[in-house]
Amino acid sequence: MGVVERPIRLARKAARTAGAMPEASTRAAAGTRRGLHARVERPKTLTELAIARIREAIVDGQYRFGEQLSEASLAAGLGISKTPVREALLRLQGEGLVQVHPQRGSFVFSLDETGVRDVCRFREIIECAALGEAMQSDASGLRKRLERNIEQMARAHETHDLAALPRLDQAFHEAIVGACRNPYLQGSYSLVAHKIRALRSRLPEENERVGHCQANHERIVEAIRSADVKRSQTLLAEHIRDTLQSYLAASREDGAPG
Repeated sequence: MGVVERPIRLARKAARTAGAMPEASTRAAAGTRRGLHARVERPKTLTELAIARIREAIVDGQYRFGEQLSEASLAAGLGISKTPVREALLRLQGEGLVQVHPQRGSFVFSLDETGVRDVCRFREIIECAALGEAMQSDASGLRKRLERNIEQMARAHETHDLAALPRLDQAFHEAIVGACRNPYLQGSYSLVAHKIRALRSRLPEENERVGHCQANHERIVEAIRSADVKRSQTLLAEHIRDTLQSYLAASREDGAPG
């Protein structure tokens, strides 16, 4: 019996010792376990990095509408091989920013007059619907976000920070779509968001409509403050239509020479 009892006693002692683990060690172990549940940011692949860099270059106007994109030049500029660049161009084709033509190559997207009108009309439908839903779900939160945006735009005007104005204009409209909590409206808007940003970034910095844009934003926020959904949507629709001629001019002037 002694030979059997000794291992049992040792096992019980080990169990008691484990149960008496110092509190600090317990906390450290628990902290380690909690750390395992923290989100780990996955490193971006070369393709993802290429997508982000090429997208920004197109949207910011470093390439003209309709301009041909050389895989070799892009790869050399990014310091990577042509394979991730080729994959990036195919992904950007899915976003509508690149047009890939077999045997001809890849080109920055371009919009004719009909295309610009279609994008603006689509944008009007989505943004107005999103504004209605956002006012129903959280009008106060939306109003505060838009008021902060207007304050930032006013400061940019005062300091003549012309580069910040298109970004703030974009943020104003994206705040409306982001506040609607409808993933289908948000997903639909993403289909044209980059094209809208590309058109907006090509507007002349001193365009008189830039100041007019801020005034329109203020009127929209005032209607939201009054909880007038219909008037808010009407003002937003008129504001979007008001930008159409500027966008048409930008698409014509920025087109790559034939």
